[in-house]
Amino acid sequence: MLLKSSEEEGRPGVEHPAHSALTEADTHTIRVDVMRTRGNHPAFGPQMRERLRELLTQLCLKEKIRYMQGLHEVAAVFAYIESTEGFHPTESTESTDASSRTLECFMAFVRNFMPCFYDAESFVILHITLLFFRQLLLYHLPHLHNQLEEAGVAPVVYATPWFITLFAYKNPLHVTMRLWHEYIRRGDPTFVPFLAVALMELEKQAFLNVEEDDLNSAVDRTRITSLEKLRDVWKAAESLHARTPKSFTFRMSKVLTQVRQQLRKLSDMQSDMQWMSLGKETGHPWTESVLARAEQERRLALLAREAIAQYVRPVPSKVSEAGTAVPSSGLPSLRVLLLDVRPRSAFDAEHLPHAVHFHPPCLARLAQATNGSRRSAERLAQALKQAMVEVGDLVLRKDSTPTMAAEDDGLGAEVFQSLQLAASEAWGEGWLSESERAHLAILGGEEDWDSAQLCRPGAVAALFELLAEQLSMPRVSVVLGGAAVLHREAEKRGVPTTATPPTPAAAAAESAAAGAERLRGFLSKTATGARSAFQSFPSFKRDGKAKDAKDAKGSES
Repeated sequence: MLLKSSEEEGRPGVEHPAHSALTEADTHTIRVDVMRTRGNHPAFGPQMRERLRELLTQLCLKEKIRYMQGLHEVAAVFAYIESTEGFHPTESTESTDASSRTLECFMAFVRNFMPCFYDAESFVILHITLLFFRQLLLYHLPHLHNQLEEAGVAPVVYATPWFITLFAYKNPLHVTMRLWHEYIRRGDPTFVPFLAVALMELEKQAFLNVEEDDLNSAVDRTRITSLEKLRDVWKAAESLHARTPKSFTFRMSKVLTQVRQQLRKLSDMQSDMQWMSLGKETGHPWTESVLARAEQERRLALLAREAIAQYVRPVPSKVSEAGTAVPSSGLPSLRVLLLDVRPRSAFDAEHLPHAVHFHPPCLARLAQATNGSRRSAERLAQALKQAMVEVGDLVLRKDSTPTMAAEDDGLGAEVFQSLQLAASEAWGEGWLSESERAHLAILGGEEDWDSAQLCRPGAVAALFELLAEQLSMPRVSVVLGGAAVLHREAEKRGVPTTATPPTPAAAAAESAAAGAERLRGFLSKTATGARSAFQSFPSFKRDGKAKDAKDAKGSES
């Protein structure tokens, strides 16, 4: 199956033609890694380790790639299968030599399922895989994601071995072989993050119960130790896959394909120089731009085509006019709730019939306060705690409520309570309940997105941060590109939008609210400037100069 797949799909990896021999550093690293591979397994004696060294050396030479740590874990599985005479002649295998068949299957497996090993020193593919894993973890398990973030336990530390070795790292050989068997049969490279999140989900309670200082060790000990646990992980991963917008897997597959194609082009362009000099020594603008963008994409994005597809069927009678339509066939059965956070005038000009408008003055203040950063978000947690207790559907950890600053007191709670009122009226009181499994998609305007479709600081970014990263609300996403992209897609697919003629009272109210916000901002800036000037005046510095203070007091008298 591996050889056939390799022939049909070609070579998706990056060839580095300048490599005709292994470097001394690579040879040394291979030798060290071979000696520590499966040290406690009885099958890995001197002869097996020599075979393992040969496989790694031949792979790097034939594929013209640098050796990367983690390859030894993958090669160990093939060396073990060969030692048990697991490779038998087949009609599609030209060579009758067992060693050649082992190497061919090893190479085919790495080409098709281990793209990180063709990533050279830039690790672009690994970074992108970790990015999508983080999005998926935040989407389905925000409470756990946020706890790990607060403790400083980064995915690059604990999840990298999973993605580099496809879960071969520290897992039993028989479990690894069964997992790979199922993975090859599925044939979906985007399924790896679902397996990782499913594993985290099964261990979630253990992580939540440990002290913060022990959290890193607890995550590092996560294993798939038995076939029974593997079945549980696989079943949970399939369930997560069925409950995730198709936009996630589509975008991940598209991005990875484009990156691999670009890496091949760069390799062809640099055929006359060492590949190793491209990354670390000379740098490359394209690689740097990809990694820079990866750092900015923190939110699961719903494509406009999927958002529209959820509305193409008639709304069932039991759903109100402000509810959501039945998903079209071929898509996951998701209840997508479209929350339009544009100003009232933009919403009235054009919107989807089932979108709920939400743009209270407190949301504008929240966007101004957070400005897309985590500074104010951390200070909002205390006030949000009481709001969430009142709803009762989401639970915050008792030890994760830092003290709020006075100027932000109640702002987050005000936003959430306003959202709860608007959402309950449109979608029912149980819209937050876990049994509903609703998916909240936040829709912004042109001011929320730049030309590269990156989310700017504003209402969308602030509300997402509040709901997902502070309240740990699951299944929160943003509609990629905003309302302009969504409405163009609706027109393309024949889905009608609607407009609401503004009433004089509504227009006056919006104008008054906008004026009040401008005045509030002006007064806030004025007060800040006055306070700064006042504190910087020498007579009022807190330096113990009591005489200046007395002179000032006397002058006032």
